[in-house]
Amino acid sequence: MSRLSTLLFSGLVFALGAHAEATTTTATTTFDCCKLLKLAFGSHVVFPDSTQYNSSVSSYFFLEQRNLDPSCIVQPTTADEVSKVVKTFAYCPYTELAIRSGGHSPNIGFSNTNNGITLDLRGLNSIVLASDSKTVSVGTGNQWGDVYNKLDPLGKTVVGARVFDVGIGGFLSGGGISFFSPRDGFGCDNVQNFQVVLASGAIVNANAKENPLLFKALKGGQNNFGIITRFDLVIKPTARFWGGAVVTPESADPAQLDAFTKFKQAPYNPLLEIEQTFVYYGSQQSYFVSNNLFYLTASSNISSLDPFTSITPQLSSTLRISDVADFASEVEAGQPMNQFTVYATTTFPITSTNLKLIYALWKTTTGQLAAAIPEAISAMTYQSIPPPPPAGAPKNLFPFTDPSQTHPLVLLLISVYSPYEKDYTLLQQKSKQFITAVETLLNKPGNGGVSPYKYLNYAATWQDPISGYGVATVKEMKSTAAKYDPNGFFQKVVRGGYKLK
Repeated sequence: MSRLSTLLFSGLVFALGAHAEATTTTATTTFDCCKLLKLAFGSHVVFPDSTQYNSSVSSYFFLEQRNLDPSCIVQPTTADEVSKVVKTFAYCPYTELAIRSGGHSPNIGFSNTNNGITLDLRGLNSIVLASDSKTVSVGTGNQWGDVYNKLDPLGKTVVGARVFDVGIGGFLSGGGISFFSPRDGFGCDNVQNFQVVLASGAIVNANAKENPLLFKALKGGQNNFGIITRFDLVIKPTARFWGGAVVTPESADPAQLDAFTKFKQAPYNPLLEIEQTFVYYGSQQSYFVSNNLFYLTASSNISSLDPFTSITPQLSSTLRISDVADFASEVEAGQPMNQFTVYATTTFPITSTNLKLIYALWKTTTGQLAAAIPEAISAMTYQSIPPPPPAGAPKNLFPFTDPSQTHPLVLLLISVYSPYEKDYTLLQQKSKQFITAVETLLNKPGNGGVSPYKYLNYAATWQDPISGYGVATVKEMKSTAAKYDPNGFFQKVVRGGYKLK
């Protein structure tokens, strides 16, 4: 080793607080990089077959992510430690880094890696309410349920996920649709400040005044610009409202489709949040509809929900006044567990007939899937796109400037599941065939067409949601990335996620 290399590496070890001697400056293998990280972080680096490693891998929500085997997992607890991990990677030019917040993405490799190194951020789990109670600072390693449990007793809330165990980081960096989105927009539009570790290891704030281009880029830009370690979120004053799930049998499907069509064609109501999900459970060989209905008031008058609550027969209803944590726990309980899963999505403007046409395609696809996978689950959800930020407010990356553009749009999610790994390729194929068939149908005259926007947090690995932001926005994103990540660390080393093309 040259004297200069020795000095450089010694300086790195000193900066990382490590107390060990090293023999090389460059890790030529992933295992060498793991050893280098072990020197610096000690017990915060865990290896296969250890209790901590197995606990981390088994905690991913979807089985396809649990099946990946990183060479080691780094578990920092502070932004400074995240910075030092990034700096260490300057000595690991051949190693892939995966970044994990909550680990709720179904896309293989988006938050875990095979044979690379996973940065597990769940140790960054602080929740600090500002002294003026206008904001709350949330570590990226939290789940939304942690935040709701902290704020609900105080009569406060934030614009976060509808599912209790979804992580903070991926949800907000992809946009984020909330119970409160009809009124307050995407979750990312309610972030006042991001604390970010850049590719250089520098820790910066991104907000409307500091690094404003980065601030915008992080609102829908996923992991292309930095590692977000903390979100400062705007507090909302109320946390109790009407909500719950109303379930009806397959015989009520025509009435359900009619109700959602009329809901989308009616004047916009910022207090109504509706998720209409058509479900097939192979283990029961049964179809049903589950409507998650939310009305953002505790008023006794909930007539706005009548078009859905009046549909009969009902198999069950949990409508009630409650808080965010309770509703998010209920939504979580309805998620299929321990499954290999594929999500895919598209967006389109409502017409008087297109929901019914898409429903027929879904029934056909689901029948084919059930014939091949007897235990398959298939779900198709219709919901709304949140309105854009108001005039004068900081912007996100999405291609909307006025609520009149988003209100007519329907966001479609297809999610298909199997408990068996052997079925995963077929799940990918059938979901892709379905979305292709839907978009082909919609592009026929009279069927409304297709919006270029695809919600990133629902997109499949074969989809390209970033291109749907528009040519000018993608160009701006590339310029921002060149400024904050000139060597392409988050394109070349952090390979998971949707990259700038």
